[in-house]
Amino acid sequence: MSGAAGGARRRVSIAIVTYDNEKVLGPTLEALAAHWPTEVDARLHVVDNASRDGSVALVETTCARLGLPLSLRRSESGNVGFGAAHDLLIPHLDSDYHVVMNPDIMLPDGSAIPALAAFLDASPDVGMCVPRILDPAGRQQFLCRRPLTVLDVALRFLAPGRLLRRRQEWHMMMDHDYAATFDVPFASGCFLMVRTALFRELGGFDPRIFLYGEDADLTRRVNAVSRTAYVPQGTVVHAWQRASYRTRNMFLIHLKSLAYYFRKWGWRLW
Repeated sequence: MSGAAGGARRRVSIAIVTYDNEKVLGPTLEALAAHWPTEVDARLHVVDNASRDGSVALVETTCARLGLPLSLRRSESGNVGFGAAHDLLIPHLDSDYHVVMNPDIMLPDGSAIPALAAFLDASPDVGMCVPRILDPAGRQQFLCRRPLTVLDVALRFLAPGRLLRRRQEWHMMMDHDYAATFDVPFASGCFLMVRTALFRELGGFDPRIFLYGEDADLTRRVNAVSRTAYVPQGTVVHAWQRASYRTRNMFLIHLKSLAYYFRKWGWRLW
């Protein structure tokens, strides 16, 4: 696997999928513009998943005002899901590295994209990497995880942080040093960088996973042919909207997606 040839500037595509995200997109785009990665040749791609609010207008006006190089696309089939919307970009990508970024991610500085790109340049056996992820208060979010099991899903939904705490900490790889680099079996899709050629070869995200679990599935497929690494030299801030915990409908969508994941990869109980 390789990135840009010779001393050429690396081409990086940055993708955000929006769905009724008008309230969080403004600060995200402002921070992205303030810390735009000048070390690489970057372009922003936004796919709107049939938003019902003013997300599209906000993206257009904010990017124009900030001078962000924008490619905006809309799903023509309604809300097709997180992964399927990201996959709509695959035929249009001409980058070396591709960033998947949630609309609630903030760049606190300019470290994340250059650090991840430099790591991929120096690590030809790594296909995907993720940065250090903080919450808005500056605390570490432990979003590198071991492979999903039914027990870990149940603990996350039914008693997050209360029952079998040591098991939950083990699942979140808290036995690893989050100040150092390590390999990741299940990387969070809130912010990741993947080699574009590999992302295309794998067919992107599995479109049959509507929302949640698509990042676990992608990591497993990446790790079948390369490695996924945690790279703490880059940092992002994640507001973590936790939509699945707020409404019954989102909770059911989450469970349906996870049921598909387990049917695909096997029902590992613990």
